Amino acid sequence: MAVMLPNKWSQLKLPAIGKPDPAEQERLLKLFWNRAELKKELQGLDDQLHNLRNKLKQQENANARLQQQLEQLEILLGNPERGFDALVHFGLKALWRACREQLERFAADLKRDRQEAQRKQQLAEFQADRAERLKVADERLRQAQEVADAESERLRQRVERMVKLKGFWNYFRRRDLAAEIAAQRERCVVAERQFADMREAHRTIDKEPWPEFPGLTIEGRRGVNLAVIAYAQILYAKLAVSGLAMDSRLANNRSVESAKHGGFEACLARIREITQALAAVASQEGLAAQIKARVEKTAKGATWRNATETVPQPASLPPAAGGGVPDANVLVDDYWDVYKVLLR
Repeated sequence: MAVMLPNKWSQLKLPAIGKPDPAEQERLLKLFWNRAELKKELQGLDDQLHNLRNKLKQQENANARLQQQLEQLEILLGNPERGFDALVHFGLKALWRACREQLERFAADLKRDRQEAQRKQQLAEFQADRAERLKVADERLRQAQEVADAESERLRQRVERMVKLKGFWNYFRRRDLAAEIAAQRERCVVAERQFADMREAHRTIDKEPWPEFPGLTIEGRRGVNLAVIAYAQILYAKLAVSGLAMDSRLANNRSVESAKHGGFEACLARIREITQALAAVASQEGLAAQIKARVEKTAKGATWRNATETVPQPASLPPAAGGGVPDANVLVDDYWDVYKVLLR
């Protein structure tokens, strides 16, 4: 005998075995991505820690080298036979540094002055051009206003005529006039639109922002560089007579351990010469006229590798010193680190 199951049993829903839960899948997926992000961040922190350890090791090595140099310097200064050589060496380095600082200040001041002059010229040209364009815009705006007023007046006259045309006998005249009024309204709309466009164009020109400053032109940078080179040549000429120009260059490129400047009296004499040279380098008396004369002389024969180059070719420079003083090319020998000062 067959067993009859109740009808309600067919409505029972049993959970599907093995079917994934969407919410659980989403949770697991978030955990997976969070784990991946954490691993990525951990790797980044490990790399950062590795870099910091390398930097720390490099700094420790640098500190050790500095400590060794200080100990060597103490030994050198404590040696009666070599101590004054070290004083002369550092005096020569101070002279080189003073010359470089003079060039840096001069170049910065000259660059600022040239930029201000060029900016003023740029703004003057912009204002003159804008004034000319505003003049044209004013005239066009006036003409557009006259046209719009004239069209409005014609429309007003036609409307007044329409009001006066009474009676059925004016039917056809009113019909023709209505067509004229509709056409005139279109002309008024066009005229008003043109007037609005001219007014907007005028407003746009009047509210134009000042142009961005593009920086010194190539000619401006060349002018600054020629003046800086002229100053470097003047400094060389001042120091070449006593040999301090060459000695300061050698001191700047050599270590103090290799410094040898003679005995005690010779070192004292050299220190006195360095003191006088520092005062001469700092002096500004007659400097502007000297630089101007050298720039005029240099500009006549200066050549450039291409149209965008701002540093002249070293071979085109005139002599830095004369009168039997050993000459040098301040660009070739990079006196006073002039290449770091020149504008590119």
